Amino acid sequence: MQEQRASAFPHDNSQKPQELTALDSAGKFNLYEVKSSWTDQNSNSVNFNKFSGKPALVGFIYTTCVLTCDILTLQMKELESLLPQKWQGKIQFITFSIDPETDTPEKLHKYAARFDALSESWSFLTSSKEATKEMTKQFSFYYQKNGDVFLHSEMLAVIDKNGNLVHQFWGGYSPEKVVTVFQQLKDKGLF
Repeated sequence: MQEQRASAFPHDNSQKPQELTALDSAGKFNLYEVKSSWTDQNSNSVNFNKFSGKPALVGFIYTTCVLTCDILTLQMKELESLLPQKWQGKIQFITFSIDPETDTPEKLHKYAARFDALSESWSFLTSSKEATKEMTKQFSFYYQKNGDVFLHSEMLAVIDKNGNLVHQFWGGYSPEKVVTVFQQLKDKGLF
């Protein structure tokens, strides 16, 4: 069965990102307060509050994905290259695996290496099925295992420097639009 590429939550992404306000994330999910146990591509335990003070770009993948996940990771790499020089190293790229049974830290390390994403600015994370399910729920990210593949939505999320989820891109999006959201965060003092 071929993997589903279209978002399970269709949105019109042709419009310019809406202006962000500090209140957009009030009372919503805060990534930097998550207490569940996660491990990165270097087999290190991750405490999310270590990213506090840094905005983040979040995505979900699984390493055996045949198309969509590679495209998502390539888009994240493209975005990294489009960032103004003064922003380099100041945005955390966080990629959660939706396949904890397969995606060991070693496999995540190999996956990250394929995309030249082994710097301190990149975290490829795996955890238990329960923690994964809870994390995807917080982002309204849909996934379901179907044989050896996952049917899943396609999404990037922007987190402000305080850990608040402030914007999501569903389906198609351009790196330039993501840069615009980060610029809005900077303008609001949330970068």
